[in-house]
Amino acid sequence: MTPSISSPSIPSESDDEVDYADTDLPLGNVWAYPCKLPSCPDYGKSWLLRSNFLFHLKEEDAHRTAAMTPAARRIIEKEWRYTTDPDLPRRAAPEFCSREDPDEHVQEYGFRYDTGRVVRGYGTMKQMEMHKELRRQETQQRKTA
Repeated sequence: MTPSISSPSIPSESDDEVDYADTDLPLGNVWAYPCKLPSCPDYGKSWLLRSNFLFHLKEEDAHRTAAMTPAARRIIEKEWRYTTDPDLPRRAAPEFCSREDPDEHVQEYGFRYDTGRVVRGYGTMKQMEMHKELRRQETQQRKTA
């Protein structure tokens, strides 16, 4: 007789208590499940019920290719969740960049200035523009000196 090989069980997608059973959440905190896919219309929205979040992953077209199976949805759920106090007002997921205000997006950037050299940095669009202006002024000062 050969032993059967079984895959680890995937918790029910309708059981909202599954992630609370054996976890070290701080007292009074719960899991929140945010959508972190920028192409999704619900990007940045958080759910306090995991079943609602998993339903979102299952039904939203933007997630269809990455979240086709319960196992794939469970992986996304575990990677994206964060702890929160349920009495606090709703907030966006950690590191969420609002689409409404692109000036607040922090990102890597690069630009080529007069000498042809590429300058790289990390910051908002406003910081990038300030960096460009600083480089332009430095180039002009060198030309006049």
